[in-house]
Amino acid sequence: MIAKILAKGGASDIVGYAMREFHDKEKYTADTWRLIDSDGVFGSDYRRIVDSFDIGASLNKRISKPIGHISVSFDKADLPRLTDDFMAKLAKEYMERMGIKDMQYIIVRHLETSSPHFHIVYNRVNLHGKAIDESNNFDKSKKATKAIKLKYGLTFSPKKKLYEDAIAEMKPKIQAAMYRCKSWDEFRRRLAPAGITVEFYNDRDTGKPQGIRFSDGEFTFNGSKIDRAFSYRRLDKFFAKNARIKETQPQQMAPISVTAKVKEAPAANVVENIIETGCQAVGGLFQVGPGYDSEEQSFINRMKKKPQKKKGRSL
Repeated sequence: MIAKILAKGGASDIVGYAMREFHDKEKYTADTWRLIDSDGVFGSDYRRIVDSFDIGASLNKRISKPIGHISVSFDKADLPRLTDDFMAKLAKEYMERMGIKDMQYIIVRHLETSSPHFHIVYNRVNLHGKAIDESNNFDKSKKATKAIKLKYGLTFSPKKKLYEDAIAEMKPKIQAAMYRCKSWDEFRRRLAPAGITVEFYNDRDTGKPQGIRFSDGEFTFNGSKIDRAFSYRRLDKFFAKNARIKETQPQQMAPISVTAKVKEAPAANVVENIIETGCQAVGGLFQVGPGYDSEEQSFINRMKKKPQKKKGRSL
């Protein structure tokens, strides 16, 4: 069991990441994640949860980044024991030891990787409008995870195993951030809620970027070490290609609207007025109504075609 304290931020970004709101829906389908526990929120869908957190955060507007985010992962050997109920129990015990009490939270389990893990998203403002004490959070987290592992007999992974698991966990997060991404800035913003930072290293002669490193706060890897597609050169080409595709997409013309003035009429004639107005709006091609006389209309048409006499000059 390893807990990673990730970057704090706003509800829309962090809840959106945990609930796969901004991921490729064809890849991250409903069976790749699920909400396994929550408290203090209005519902189970993304929008209502974000609204719930925003309302709770408004109790203390001095907190600029009101939403906390912690990822907790486990060794694969523990997978047979990790039911949703057991994971929720471990999450709540971890939060209790961390002092995350009396506040809104959701626990989201991710299933797209072979490494079992869940995300705790919580409001740093409690239900009384007070900010929780997060001093020495990293030390408290290490003590909490060690105590829980000993209590429940969870696996203590060797260093090499942790290294391999970290790569396996980072790879799908980087792939998800690449989806339709068009720039390095956008790429960094998408990775931030996942707790991954991006760092470039430059060529000594030219001073231009030639490589990239990804870090989760505990491990740092060259991009190509995780996957060859994550090298600086390949990612740079990928973003440039997406940007060109966006620029070359044809702009859709705004629909032309026709507005017709409708005279007030008794309720009984509303349908007739709508029909008549619609006909007038397209150039008077049709005339509808009980007062229509074909002979009178023919006479009017002949008079319109009859040449008018020129007026003589006045003396």
